Amino acid sequence: MFRFRHRFMFLALGIMFSVNSLSLPQDSTIKVTDDDGIEHRFDQPVMRIVSLMPHATELLFEVGAGDQVVGAVKYSDYPEAAKSIPRVGGYSALNIEAIVALEPDLLIAWPEGNRNRELERLKALGLPILVSDPREFKDIANALAVYGKITGKDKEARVALDGFNKKLKYLRDTYSKQKEVSVFYQVWNSPLMTQNGNTFISRAIELCGGNNIFSELPMTNPQVSIESILVQNPQVIVASGMGQARPEWLDDWRQYTTLQAVQKNHLFHILPELFQRPTSRFLIGTEQLCQAMEQSRN
Repeated sequence: MFRFRHRFMFLALGIMFSVNSLSLPQDSTIKVTDDDGIEHRFDQPVMRIVSLMPHATELLFEVGAGDQVVGAVKYSDYPEAAKSIPRVGGYSALNIEAIVALEPDLLIAWPEGNRNRELERLKALGLPILVSDPREFKDIANALAVYGKITGKDKEARVALDGFNKKLKYLRDTYSKQKEVSVFYQVWNSPLMTQNGNTFISRAIELCGGNNIFSELPMTNPQVSIESILVQNPQVIVASGMGQARPEWLDDWRQYTTLQAVQKNHLFHILPELFQRPTSRFLIGTEQLCQAMEQSRN
């Protein structure tokens, strides 16, 4: 009898422990770390986001969170639905009052494109800011994962991430070990500007088997001289410009007939929306770059 009661007591305690374990609250806090190394915590998916750069807007739509973007900056034009989102300024200036009026749960900011003074003002107003500053392909992939997580769209983000990684692997396998090609990427003509090696565009040049001739410069977007480019004598010159059309200043290089890129007619234009935004479509621009560089090897 004692043995039976003993066993029954342990069984009852086990059931009570199981019930209590099931009733314990689960930690549903969403935790992510932004590109400034700051950890952000959310008690629930973020439902009202103001995107302060076009690439974040595009990536949020890609993970299925477009309806959760209540404000965006100028040039947030992809996909088509993004064009109807209320504007809160652009690269030159943000409309602080318009941002506050939207009552956002979160701002996504880009230090390269947003003024620090404006971001500090927004922080002082108590608005949480998640920093997005992709410099590598892996950073774009991470942004997809983070945006999916904070918006409750993990499943959609995994699908987008899988597609991104498959395309990236294909490009690496196809082009990264080809004969090296020297490349000058021209951001703008006046002043004459390029990018150093610490950018996603320089990563694309490397993936395609190229060498960014100004990769060693300390500044991210340095001004350079025509003379320095003539000395480096790149095999390929690439530019994006600001709009859909090929920038006229790209063809200004034709007057410098000693340049290899001019002699071989290797002056290429890639649409800025495909090559200046760290999104999944950046892989389309990267593939176009790889194909252009491949011509210089023939």
